[in-house]
Amino acid sequence: MRRLAGLAALLLAGTATAPATAAEVKPPAAQIGTWSTALYAPRVLPARSLPPEAACIDAILAAEREAGVTDHMLLAMGFTEAGRMTADRLFTVWPWTVNTEGASHYFPTRDEAIAFVRAAQARGTRSIDVGCLQVNLKWHPDAFPDLETAFDPRANARYAAHFLGNLHRAQGSLDAAIARYHSAQSERGAAYRERVGGNRRWVAGAMDYLKTLAAGPQLATSQAAPSALPAWGKAELGRLSFLSSLYANAAVKPLLPGAD
Repeated sequence: MRRLAGLAALLLAGTATAPATAAEVKPPAAQIGTWSTALYAPRVLPARSLPPEAACIDAILAAEREAGVTDHMLLAMGFTEAGRMTADRLFTVWPWTVNTEGASHYFPTRDEAIAFVRAAQARGTRSIDVGCLQVNLKWHPDAFPDLETAFDPRANARYAAHFLGNLHRAQGSLDAAIARYHSAQSERGAAYRERVGGNRRWVAGAMDYLKTLAAGPQLATSQAAPSALPAWGKAELGRLSFLSSLYANAAVKPLLPGAD
């Protein structure tokens, strides 16, 4: 899996932005932050497919429900594997993430991520981590039928949940399974497990934000109860910043990607 993540404080600025009309909310589909920005103030958006910054969170939550995971450990692993700060300084798990040759790459679209992987494979590179949970294509050659599926957030998260479950049964404990998910080397695996633990504490305090993000624009256009999105004002964003600051000076710094 990917060579992972460090922490950083959420430097969330000031007051909420003014509400915008649905017609005004037409940013490029590949722009980071197009959906999480909508959390700053109530607004109604047209129904559309989940944008990238919502897709992994939604997929991982679904995979957790399917696998019976109740502690959101897989979501914490997603942040450790492919966590990224959006343009509006909120955190998410980015689906078009690739790690190869020790470097992480974040692409604005799935097609660009796939093109990068194919070019790397053409150069002879085989150890490549892809998607929300950074499944390694070398060690999991039969995980997906093609690269398009490998980058599909639901398929990626579902496979990772299945693999983690197998590791849990083989290793005898979830902690050991999480470490082994990253590396068979005990020191590397232990460091990864600590990062995941830090992310788990952040996730636990930020679930309202994460569930709202995962709901995407459909939250505003539900047939059952059409409504504006909940506002994320200064107090709510300040709370997320405080949660992040708890780890800002710690030895283990979850959330933002960094080198091993």
